[in-house]
Amino acid sequence: MGLKEILAKLGSERSIRAAFVLEEEIYGEVVKEEGSVTESSMGMPLINRALEEVLKRKVAVCIFCESAFEVPTDHVMVMEDGCGNRVGHDVPSCMADRFKDDPDIFWLCDDFAMYPDKAAMEEIFIVMLPQKVSIVGDDEGARDPVLLYPATTTDILLRKYFGISPDDPKIASAILAFDMF
Repeated sequence: MGLKEILAKLGSERSIRAAFVLEEEIYGEVVKEEGSVTESSMGMPLINRALEEVLKRKVAVCIFCESAFEVPTDHVMVMEDGCGNRVGHDVPSCMADRFKDDPDIFWLCDDFAMYPDKAAMEEIFIVMLPQKVSIVGDDEGARDPVLLYPATTTDILLRKYFGISPDDPKIASAILAFDMF
């Protein structure tokens, strides 16, 4: 399968409204914008390992999707202290039962747990992790695909470039990156 067929497969998914290859011109702008985001919405320093993984792959596709698309089954946002200790993480719905009764957890919100006693240093970072996906893979000729949900500023840039309404809160942009066989 080639890139054209992968785009067709993505376009046939009910939860995907549109999919576009990120050509060099817009891809450079996206990387620059996404890389400039160094602080989380909570004001904490941000490390974007998801972007680092996207940059390691040769093909990047912008997807405009609904929340039902590739629901995470693992952590995609964690908190780490300066020593690399994980002191908090998001809790995908499929993992909720595993954490709900843990007495060492302080819940920052319904789906984010923190372990205040695990922090070895005062400095704490938000770390964005790449999300593994199942929509495409080896069968389609896409090696090691990862998904990144970009920052709001990058989302706005992508919506403007591809003509997607900025007023539709049911649609999110995502960047799917992979290598072709």
